Order: sequence, then structure tokens, then C-alpha cells
Amino acid sequence: MADQDLQKAEITSTGKESTLSRPEGVPDDARAASDILVVDDDAANLAAIEVALGELGRGLVKASSGREALRLLLEEDFALILLDVKMPGMDGFETARMIRSRRRTRHVPIIFVTAYSRDDADILYGYSLGAVDFLFKPIVPEVLRAKASVFVELQQRTAEVARQAELLREMERRELDRHMQQERQRWEADALREESRRKDEFLAVLAHELRNPLAPMVTGLELIRQYGIGHEGLDRVRASMERQVHHLVRLVDDLLDVSRISQGKIILRCERIDLGDVMDQALDSVRPFLAERRHELSLSPCDEPLPIDGDAVRLTQVVANLLHNAARYTHPGGQIRLSCGRDRDFAVVRVADNGRGIGAAMLERIFDMFVQEQENGSGLGLGLTLVHRLVHMHGGRVRAYSEGRGKGSEFVVRLPLSSAGEAAGVAAGAEDEPHERDEPLRIVVVEDQDDVRHGVQALLEQWGHGVECAANGAEGVERILASRPDVALVDIAMPGGIDGYGVARRVRAALGAAAPRLIALTGFGRPEDQERSRDAGFAAHLTKPAAASDLQRALRSRLHDDDEPQGRPPEETREDRQAGR
Repeated sequence: MADQDLQKAEITSTGKESTLSRPEGVPDDARAASDILVVDDDAANLAAIEVALGELGRGLVKASSGREALRLLLEEDFALILLDVKMPGMDGFETARMIRSRRRTRHVPIIFVTAYSRDDADILYGYSLGAVDFLFKPIVPEVLRAKASVFVELQQRTAEVARQAELLREMERRELDRHMQQERQRWEADALREESRRKDEFLAVLAHELRNPLAPMVTGLELIRQYGIGHEGLDRVRASMERQVHHLVRLVDDLLDVSRISQGKIILRCERIDLGDVMDQALDSVRPFLAERRHELSLSPCDEPLPIDGDAVRLTQVVANLLHNAARYTHPGGQIRLSCGRDRDFAVVRVADNGRGIGAAMLERIFDMFVQEQENGSGLGLGLTLVHRLVHMHGGRVRAYSEGRGKGSEFVVRLPLSSAGEAAGVAAGAEDEPHERDEPLRIVVVEDQDDVRHGVQALLEQWGHGVECAANGAEGVERILASRPDVALVDIAMPGGIDGYGVARRVRAALGAAAPRLIALTGFGRPEDQERSRDAGFAAHLTKPAAASDLQRALRSRLHDDDEPQGRPPEETREDRQAGR
């Protein structure tokens, strides 16, 4: 009989004969915690219990022997076990003892079901094995349902308490791990900063020291050229030496530039430049290298002026480095494409090639210092690092794209167009959109960019307003205090020590409720920038290029709003005290 029971259990465990009865529509993860295991060797009793418990909506698993029940308990957790006492082979008491001996099932509630003994000794023995109750056949369905539901709910709540306790322990572990991670990151950051400082100092010294021996080498090669010694072998040697010295000079320049940027010693000499001129100058510097490697260059020049406020030398260096990188990582006779264009408020430069390409794992690190896609490649891996840092110093961004090794690569640089285009955008909006002519206002425009300042002044005067201008923050404060205008349009980012926020604070401190309506006209449009403007006392925040309708709306509100500008009370800064303001 025991062998037959074991065979039944094996059949059940392999899924060849299903003994699982569950209500339809209840998901597995919800049923698992509330399933009831019924163990009885009489199929009729199993069917009767199934009918009696059907209204509970719980999953019901049936076993016809103690061995089968034990096998099922190895595979699944149950909220309650209904266990017949008298069964052939392994009876209910022995099955209960085995259940209680296993750690996983030690606390599962067991209700014994029997049609035979009501002897107190048997009942006490059953309780000693961990039973929570006894039911006697014939079973009353209502009693069975009531007791089963109580123990199932109790088991579920116990499991929930255990789960909550584990979640709490997990939260405590995570909090401890987070704290340890923060401390570890702080320690690592301190170490990395010190390491970075030492590295930058070393690179700076190395770059400077390398220039000393390079100088006589370059001079000597130039003297050999001027002497005009005609010898074919010597010409080849000299040409090779010139190429290698030029390459070495380039490496030293990159090394020094990266070191200077890391130490904050590079200052951009920004002016209004055209991207097309930058591309022309970059091409002139790399044409010899392109020709040496026999590359075919495809050029798509800018089809319109693209003005940029930037350092022409450094931006030329950016484009030249990208072209040089494309030429170096493309097999001789390859194809290189250089193009530029406009994407909304950005000028875009693209340098593409059909060279070796970049692996997916390398794309995220390609701009890091000393990183090269090609193993044992020439160079120090500084050119792209320098590109990345110079582009970011100009307020732009650069991305690398590649479909993988052998499939070429493309580098895309996006640089913000100069504010001259923004002023033109405001003026264009004024011409395109009709407007009502309001009561003339006295307006002061504080803007350091000449083209923006002149464009806004012309637009406002066209609308009939009286306009005075200031080219920096200090001049703007002086002019506002002297003329007491109705409105002041103030740029935020201005050189000279007093930015737009400083202008607002000084004007409000001096004039109080008589201060003009302050309108920020700026390229900073993030929510935190707008909040900072409000805190400084600006009544409106317009982001360049501002639509004419938005500018008119901001001006017109002055005609109907005489309230004091909102914002925190102005605070005297240390710069104010030092300047005696």
C-alpha cells in the first residue's frame, strides 16, 4: 500500500494527474498564500470537503495519502491542512508528526478529521502533534467553513506580519547600505580629487618640460630645409622627422590644454564668429594630413550664416581634432564627411567617416582622458577629451555615434547660436504679429550684447516707447535710479560683477515701492531660473528669443498693475559693502 501511495505522489508531482482544484479567475500569486491541503484516502470524503469549502473561494489541493501530502508540502506552501486520521500505510498522526518535523511546515495549522475515535487520549495525542482542532465525520459544512476560514485568515495575517517584519529589516539593511555607500563615495571622492590634482600638476609640468627639447628640433629641421641640401634619402628622412615632430608638438599641445582646462586656467576669448569661418580654418590645418592618408573629403558647407559667441581658436581646434581623429582611425583612401547646419537655436557640426568604428562598450567612454578605441594606437587619447571639454565650455554638447567596429563613426557637435539671432527673432515676431499701440512707456534696457540691445531698443521704439539703454549691470542700476522708468528689461548673465539679479536687488533696495516693473529677458529658461528671478524681484521672466506678443503682454501689464514687485527682501551682499553701495 505504501508503494501505491508513493506512486500516486510521483504522478501528482509530475503533473500527469491533477489533484488541484482552484476557483477560476483568481491569480496564482494570490491563491498560493491561501490554499488548503485536504488529505483523505476516501474519494467521496474529498469530494464532500471540496463542496463544503467551495464558497470560501480558496484554492483546494487534494491528496489521497500521507506520503502524497508530504510530497505536495515539499512543492507548495499551504495556509491550512485538513488531515484524516485513519489512512492505510501512513496514518494522520504519523503524517502530522512528519509535517511538524520539517522547519518549512512546522507552523502550518492542522485540523484532524476522523469518523472513528472520540477518545480523549487520541484527541490529546493529536493536540500534542500540533493539531489546532478536531472535526468528526459526518462533517457539518457550515462548521467546516467557519473553522477553515478562521485559520486561513489567521495564517495569512501571520504571514503578512512576517512579511512586514522582513520588509522592515530590509529597509534597515538598505538604509545602512546607503549610509555606508555614501561614506564610501565620500572617501573615494576625496581620494579621486587628490589623485586628479596630482595628475593635473604632473601633466602641466610634463607638457611644459617637453617643449624645451622640441624647440631646437623644430628649428634644426627648418634650417636643414633652408640649407637646400639636395639628397633624395635625406629628403625622405627630413620629411619623416617633420611629420613625427609635428605629431609630438600636437600631443604636447593637447596635453597642456587638457591640464589647463582641468585646473580652470583656460579663459575663452569669446567674440561674435561665424561657424563657416571656423570650419574653413579647421580644414586648412588638417588638409595636409588628409592628403597624406589619401582620404576623400566630402564637404557640405553652411547654407546660411551661423553666428556663435565663442573663441574662434578653440572652436577651430574642436573641429580640427575631430577631423584629425576621423582621418587617423580611417584606413588610407577612406571617406570623411564634414557638414554644418542649424537645428532650432543650435549650430550643428557633423564629422563622419567610414573607418574602424567604435564598439558599443566604448561609446560611453570615448571622451574620457587617455581612452582610445584602437589598441596600441598612436597618440595619448587626449584629442576627444579636449573636444568634449571645450564644447562644454561653450555651452554646447558633443555626441559620438557608431554602429560598431568596421562601420564607421560620426561625431555631432551642437553649439548655441549667438544672441544676435535671438534679437532678430524678437524683431521678426513683432513684424509678423499685429499689435495694439499702448500708452508710451519709459523703458530702460540693460543688456551687454550689442546686437540684442540694439534690436530690442529698435523694436520698443517702433511701438512708441521711450527707451534708454545700458551695456552692463552697474550702468543699468545708475540709469534706472536716475531716470525712474516705468519698466526695466534686464538681462541676467552679464559680466562686470553685477548680473541681472544684482541689478534687481539694488534697484529695489534704493527705490522700494517706487521701483519700476522689472522684466527678466534672458537665455536661462529652466523652472529654477524663473523661481530665482521671482525671488530677486522680477515681475516677469521672458526667455530669449521672446515672442513679440509675450513682450507686449509683459509691458502692458504695467499699465494695469501698480503693485510692488514680488520677491524676498533685498539683501546687501559682501560685494555691495566692499564697493560702498
